Amino acid sequence: MPTKTPKAAVAPKNRPPSVTIEPPTGNVTARTPVPIKVKADPGVRWKWNPGDQSWEDEDAVTYTDTLVDIPGVETIRDHTGGGGTYSVVFPRPGGYTVSAAGLTSVGTRVEAAPVNIHVSAAGPPVFTWVAPADGAVVDLTLGGASVEVVLATSDDQFYPLSVAITQDGLTTTQQHSGTEYRKTIGLAPTPLGARSITVKCTDPDGGVSTQTRSVVGHDGAPPTVTLDAYDSDVAVTSLPWALTLTGTTPGVSSGVTGVRYAVVDGPEGDARNTAADGDWSTWQAQLSLPTTGTFDVTITATDSRGGTASASASITLHL
Repeated sequence: MPTKTPKAAVAPKNRPPSVTIEPPTGNVTARTPVPIKVKADPGVRWKWNPGDQSWEDEDAVTYTDTLVDIPGVETIRDHTGGGGTYSVVFPRPGGYTVSAAGLTSVGTRVEAAPVNIHVSAAGPPVFTWVAPADGAVVDLTLGGASVEVVLATSDDQFYPLSVAITQDGLTTTQQHSGTEYRKTIGLAPTPLGARSITVKCTDPDGGVSTQTRSVVGHDGAPPTVTLDAYDSDVAVTSLPWALTLTGTTPGVSSGVTGVRYAVVDGPEGDARNTAADGDWSTWQAQLSLPTTGTFDVTITATDSRGGTASASASITLHL
């Protein structure tokens, strides 16, 4: 029933029509239905009734349709008009803007103030570690090695992700958006054996996923060692017999850190670095052989990554 105001009263003030959006309460997560409520107030318009000398109110507009628009998600047109509650599923995390309007019977449009909604991820970031494979062998040189880390992510993640890669105590961080991530990292020349690499992905809401795997460091450039020519058949006049062996290595190019000699059933020890610049490019070993007979000698060079190379020879002593 219309509200009436006596003639003596001052004419009431009209209330314009309005449309408002009530966003869902609490945390909104992707891929979960949430209610978006739109209220459509027709407003009030007062008119004079000369019959009983009073003011009567009526709806300022009549709504025929309610429009709800969420770019990239959904557009709703409700032909019942007057607003309502609408279930919406946001496909992925991020920020969204909800717009709404009421269409009236006379063709006008009543706009609501847009509402921003933040949608959280349904869970922490999800990524697949494509390369390197767990346990992959990596050849290490004097300069170490380069390894390409490849990750795959789905398009429904909350981007940008912060991707942190840690290896050899060093962490590098990059922002990433998209479904494939590639980053070349460096491994130090040492140690050989299992080396761990850790990847941590963090989304803008602080969700974190971490994976760790190992690669196996292999000496990709082992040293070489050569033994200079020597007299392998010697008539001795006294014992023990002093024998001097000399040879070469690639030196600095292979990172040689030492040369040793070993005699089967005999002495062993360190050779002496005789290179002018101290890089083991030339060496000398002085042995003392206690008896006559045939002796098998092995010379072994070791590099900075623990790799080794050997050269062997025999010498026969007789009276």
